[in-house]
Amino acid sequence: MKQIVNSVLGFGIGDAMGVPIEFKKREELVKNPVVKMEGYGTYDVPKGTWSDDTSMVLATIDSLISLHEINYDDIMKRFCDWINNAKYTATGVVFDIGVTTKESILKYYMNNIEATSCGSASINNNGNGSLMRMLPIALYTYYEDIVDDRLLDIVKKASMITHAHEYSIMGCYIFVKYVHFLLAGYNKFKAYEMVKELNYYKFSENARRVYKRFLTTDIYKLDLDYIESDGYVVHTLETVIWTFLNTNSFKESIIGAINLGDDTDTISALVGALSGMIYGVDEDLLNEMQNKDELISYAHRFDEELRLNILKFDEVIDDRYGITLGYKDVFFIKTELNGTIYGNQNRYLKIAKRINFKYGLTVIVASNLSDVNLEDDFNEVSKYLENKKIYFMGMANGGTLAIQNENISLKIEKMLLVNLPLMINLHKTKEGILNYKGRLICVYGSKDSSFNYLPLIQDFRNVNIAVIPNQDHNFSNGDEFLYLPDKYLFNEFEEINESINY
Repeated sequence: MKQIVNSVLGFGIGDAMGVPIEFKKREELVKNPVVKMEGYGTYDVPKGTWSDDTSMVLATIDSLISLHEINYDDIMKRFCDWINNAKYTATGVVFDIGVTTKESILKYYMNNIEATSCGSASINNNGNGSLMRMLPIALYTYYEDIVDDRLLDIVKKASMITHAHEYSIMGCYIFVKYVHFLLAGYNKFKAYEMVKELNYYKFSENARRVYKRFLTTDIYKLDLDYIESDGYVVHTLETVIWTFLNTNSFKESIIGAINLGDDTDTISALVGALSGMIYGVDEDLLNEMQNKDELISYAHRFDEELRLNILKFDEVIDDRYGITLGYKDVFFIKTELNGTIYGNQNRYLKIAKRINFKYGLTVIVASNLSDVNLEDDFNEVSKYLENKKIYFMGMANGGTLAIQNENISLKIEKMLLVNLPLMINLHKTKEGILNYKGRLICVYGSKDSSFNYLPLIQDFRNVNIAVIPNQDHNFSNGDEFLYLPDKYLFNEFEEINESINY
């Protein structure tokens, strides 16, 4: 998960590169561009010194790795420690705090009220002070697989501790979703297109209007003269994405960002986070950072927090079974042949965590070694199956093992089989379908090889078949695979289409 480390380091480097020339005008920088790490200038600090942007990011990271959850009051307490005691700074000096941010932190410190009640909701307080510190929230929520309304609520509250107006919240939400799409493996242009296609109906018409240019045009195609690099949250978001999409390396993106002038540290920090995530960071620039070891330490500790404390099962048995404990029934996943309990990009673990959170089920993911059958699996984890309803998802060969074994299938309440092979012992597969007494759903990607053989089973009255367009055998197009159980297995109040959806 080098992306986490490099995004945090890239953020700090970008911040430090922009500090000495903050508020300089673009016209001046065009004549004398800055192309290396410098010091002093706008602030009397040595080169490689990060500002409030990175301090607040580190404070947020410190809270997340200490509590293993998002706690807005704890984040604010750490902001107070930063302002009062210079914690999370590069040189022991606090400088460059935004007015709205400072007022909100002091409001919390002086009045001891809830952190989410401290931010200004005035339309005049829509600087980039919450956007600049949203990176840890974006990373954390992605690896926790937090989506939809819950994600919006978290982003909203995270912004509200300093900036509570809708314009700021919407800017933060767009940035977080963009980071999520990058982490999901989409290239930077496709991620931008996907952000533009999202539905922002939960924001007011006025909020959608101020982001209209960003969401309805190709922002990166605009001439530089139309890009404003000031501290207004809308302009900052536009400038960050414009710069990121118009550059092709970490160093190029940082140099491009700082020489736009004005709010150089925040824009360069956010660009650095995105570029670090995609390209990695420049080691020479990293070595020029003040307090480099502490910055690196926080980045690696955050990586470890997400990797070990979030991206893990509650129990793992010999790397063959991953178990996420719930309080209701059991959802059993059998992977494709030679598939691990994690799967590509941790997809089985992500399914397990979300299904457990959403439905309270214990989720068991079983790897699929060639010499292990489902009866062996059920015996190995029998203590989790006693007196429980069992819901099953089998991927390819993992589905074959279930439908062809009547001793096992009789124990399963509902069965979801994804890209079930139809030319491997077809007679036994048909027999298994006919004898299965529960609810059976077969889902196929339209590009899977078995798609052409669906007529062989489509007339079976006890099987529901759905075809997903533009998906191959591995469901490698986007993240639709993650939501197949929700759509086809746990849709208690919806009837799925029982005909083939061509």
